[in-house]
Amino acid sequence: GLEQLGAEITLDEGYVKARVDGRLKGAHIVMDKVSVGATITIMTAAVLAEGKTIIENAAREPEIEDTANFLNTLGAKISGAGTDS
Repeated sequence: GLEQLGAEITLDEGYVKARVDGRLKGAHIVMDKVSVGATITIMTAAVLAEGKTIIENAAREPEIEDTANFLNTLGAKISGAGTDS
């Protein structure tokens, strides 16, 4: 997911690191499996991305809606939280 937004992912001494030159770019992401943690991570990163991001097969738990509502209060424009896209 983060790689599709333009991040470079590396594993360094047991830590997963993500970096990008410039800005993340919006993308259409189809998740292989439903994951609350991955959905929140991608959703949060996408807020900083340039352009629109669509996440398909996203988790639908209440935590996803809560996170989207919180990010929207900070100025994000997230819709569809709590659905699979």
